[in-house]
Amino acid sequence: MSRAVHFFFALIGLSGAALAQTLCPPPAQAPHPSRPITGLSAPSLEPYDRVMQRLMERYHIPGGALAVAKDGRLVLSRGYGWADLQAKEPVQPGSLFRLASLTKPITAAAVLHLGEGLVLRGVYPNLNAFLSQKAFQIVQIRPYGGQIADPRLERITLRDLLQHSGGWHRGWAGDPMFRPTLSDIARAMQRPETLSSQELIGFMMGRPLQFAPGSRSAYSNLGYAVLGQVIEQLSGQSYQSYVRAMLQPLGIYSVRAGKTRLQDRLPGEVRYYDFPKAPLVRSVLDGSLVNRPYGEFYLEAHGANGGLVASAPDLVRFVVALEGLRPLSRATLAEMFRRPKLAQYEKTPRYYALGWAVRVPQPQALNPPPTRASGQGSSEPPTPAGQPPLVLTLPWEQLEWSHDGTFAGSRTLLLRLPNGVVLAALFNSRPWNDWSFIAELRRGLESATQAVQHWPDYDCF
Repeated sequence: MSRAVHFFFALIGLSGAALAQTLCPPPAQAPHPSRPITGLSAPSLEPYDRVMQRLMERYHIPGGALAVAKDGRLVLSRGYGWADLQAKEPVQPGSLFRLASLTKPITAAAVLHLGEGLVLRGVYPNLNAFLSQKAFQIVQIRPYGGQIADPRLERITLRDLLQHSGGWHRGWAGDPMFRPTLSDIARAMQRPETLSSQELIGFMMGRPLQFAPGSRSAYSNLGYAVLGQVIEQLSGQSYQSYVRAMLQPLGIYSVRAGKTRLQDRLPGEVRYYDFPKAPLVRSVLDGSLVNRPYGEFYLEAHGANGGLVASAPDLVRFVVALEGLRPLSRATLAEMFRRPKLAQYEKTPRYYALGWAVRVPQPQALNPPPTRASGQGSSEPPTPAGQPPLVLTLPWEQLEWSHDGTFAGSRTLLLRLPNGVVLAALFNSRPWNDWSFIAELRRGLESATQAVQHWPDYDCF
């Protein structure tokens, strides 16, 4: 046999071995027909199935989806339970779910992506100059009543909006994107509650801020609604068009804007359910009595702060792409996850950066000695005598990033761990005891990750 023939068969063998490593396993069979399971996994990843099934049963959630990547490879992509209970339609791995506030990391990436392009074109000298741009010098919205109520509004920068330091505090003045504040605004404007984001922004421009921009961070849906307008003004495209154009080169096609009404749900989108015995509400659309997921809020107004839908695998692909420096550069990612220069974040391992909640992993003390008080009468908590010093800064690759989202009928979580694991969990109901659920979900997924003894070497992307 000639050397060329030997080489040919050796090449075929190597290709076959590589293909065997990338082929996904066949769809798993559902162990509980009353709650179907669809999609791809491996026996070593069963801890994730147990977490999802247990929580959905405990919190009465009809359907959910989970995607898990390890070191850039999609190793689990599952649907659990029902996308539509009445039609007996199972959740598929690629089913679409409302993201709610999980939209915000995508919006933040879009703003930074836009900024990188403007720097390359010479519009701004660098990214910091772009982030220091005053937002209301870009946004062309007339204040309701004709005048800006608070001159500090003109000091709000793009960085302020991204890190929630724009000056709005929903705990003090309400959230204009939701009832009851939305209802109050509609009455004041003598308009229906189907106000657009531009109209809501214009109304709030005629109201005072709650704190000085850049002085503290307070979570603000309105701030991200303004960022959506910034994207549209600077790009000349709609928010949805710009986001889709940014994501599609990464192989992400499911992300799009959602709709309020049940009859307008997208192909492949799940049906949303309120918790058992939840009250009906008057629809923002026509005043009829509806289930809360389909009329308590006007989804079309949420856009950049919470209006997208997507699949779990595409959310994981988004994070994996960021890790691979797409569509943002390494320097921009470092800026995205940098600790804000705000007093409330000076000495804490957790902070909200540009579109992400970030946690700096801390070293664990071995056999810590008994705690000692900080002093009699001190208001400070006791400090362990042998506590390792607080780590405040790490490279972005070593940080934990996450974001979650919630609407009536929706609960979402995207979590990136420093060990190369990325998880996206989406659900078509929000329990009445929501904070208990999301805390238990996060702990459960982290515990399941630690329980995995062997990670598959295939890739389902």
